[in-house]
Amino acid sequence: MKVFIFDLDDTIIYYPFGEVNYDKISFDNNLFKLLNDLNYPKIIYTNGTYGHAEDVLNNMKLINSFNKIYARDTMPAMKPHVESYKFVEADIKKFINNKNKYYFFDDRLENLEMAKRRGWNTIWVNINYMDKPIFVDNAFPNIHTAIMYYVIN
Repeated sequence: MKVFIFDLDDTIIYYPFGEVNYDKISFDNNLFKLLNDLNYPKIIYTNGTYGHAEDVLNNMKLINSFNKIYARDTMPAMKPHVESYKFVEADIKKFINNKNKYYFFDDRLENLEMAKRRGWNTIWVNINYMDKPIFVDNAFPNIHTAIMYYVIN
């Protein structure tokens, strides 16, 4: 089964106003619709804390769009350490079948490089997407375009 795994900061949400300000994080109707059109399990995988992920997703009204949150305080290691990816894979297999195909969206190349070593499909979300390295399967300038590609294909 396909499983879509998303980094949070600078992937699902970009902070154009600088540092995190929860009062300025709001509902994105287009993103909400795209995520709901992506009819596969969706996971948040962040180096932020669980509370941070929960607060951001609640403010964006996206908390119910995701099946699970993996965060630095709920895992034995953070990205890009291989132990983190192994932990996420093993835990996902507990609630989704063993033959999963992972699609990982992240803005950080070092995180994507390790994911590629694990056999995951890698999607780089970055304004410099045209300069994608060989270990990146697909690249997009923003999360909306990235998800739309996978909804259509």
